[in-house]
Amino acid sequence: MNLNISKILIISQLLLAALANAQELHTHSNAASINNESNSTTGWGASATINSVNNEYYSGSYCLKIEAPSNGWNYANYRYTTMPNEQYLVKVFAKSDSNNNPRVVLAQALQNQTIHITNTNWAEYSGIVEATGSYMDINIYCGAPAITGDVVYIDHVSITPLNGGDTQAPSSPTLSSSSPTENTVDLSWSGATDNVGVTGYKVFKDNALEATLGNVTNYQVTGLSASTTYQFKLRALDAAGNESVDSNSISITTDAGSGNGNNGGGGSVWSENNAVASYAGEVAIGRSTVPSGYQMAVEGKIRTREVRVDQENWPDYVFKDGYDLLSIEEIQKHINEKGHLPNIPSATEINQNGIELGEMDRLLVRKIEELTLHIIQQDRQIKKLFQYIENNQIDKNQK
Repeated sequence: MNLNISKILIISQLLLAALANAQELHTHSNAASINNESNSTTGWGASATINSVNNEYYSGSYCLKIEAPSNGWNYANYRYTTMPNEQYLVKVFAKSDSNNNPRVVLAQALQNQTIHITNTNWAEYSGIVEATGSYMDINIYCGAPAITGDVVYIDHVSITPLNGGDTQAPSSPTLSSSSPTENTVDLSWSGATDNVGVTGYKVFKDNALEATLGNVTNYQVTGLSASTTYQFKLRALDAAGNESVDSNSISITTDAGSGNGNNGGGGSVWSENNAVASYAGEVAIGRSTVPSGYQMAVEGKIRTREVRVDQENWPDYVFKDGYDLLSIEEIQKHINEKGHLPNIPSATEINQNGIELGEMDRLLVRKIEELTLHIIQQDRQIKKLFQYIENNQIDKNQK
């Protein structure tokens, strides 16, 4: 009987390993799914309020809104099947409307896989985790702890096994185009599949790499010349770095120039109203692409006299009653463990993602206000100490 049970367990483990290495492990159809998106929260649960929304998504049409229904450690959970000692690449795109140290825990059992969500714009939070048992959990915390109404949005969740050596390339996508102008053309595609999951695409213009994209299905090529013919093709990518064969090649001829000596001026992309010229698309200066979620990208220095960054939720809430001010001991513990201040991005995060000026100013002002509270507390303690010393001295003199 024991021998039969052992055989069954071995077979079950082999089947689970084969399944894990054959597909994306975030398998439920829900708003955070990459390849199986739906207006649903299936697969996600726990103490936070979880809804599918269509107004804050990173990609596709929906994302998951995770909201704290009360004060405390409110979180959303997703559990997936693993094999012990195997490694998995976990990716979660997130943005925060919380000021109380929200975080992504890529593997709940592994404390070093906790990543703080420091951005109010979409950003990728990812890492490689090694399974210790037959399942692992992704947890998304609204705060540490959260305050009622704290919100985190998540989308584009991916869990892929790294062990087993994925060598299978994705299938080739089918490329099409529309709406060419003097200096732009819109590309779109479909049909690429992979045994684990398609993670991105490479766009080629005249056999030269134009852009490397995430798992999207369209792209606008900018900076083209008027009345010029270009050849475009694609390759699909997976998490292991495998590339598909080339897609079909399409030929595009841009529209004729406007006749005023420059591309775009007075053309179909530009418009003018009350002496103000406006451009309908994204702008790239010194480079050929604009990252997702941004309207302009500049490769180089910008010089100006003033920059205004509109900000909401300025951190004066630090001075309100009930604010959870970390103690000096808690701050010291965080510095010893993490190597940076709480709620401030680490050097690694800055190197990878850069600095959002408005968000960083908000974080720095929050730290200044917290520091001010600590100074006020210490000033009170010093005054009490001097008063205590003075009173004791008077008592001694009287004796």
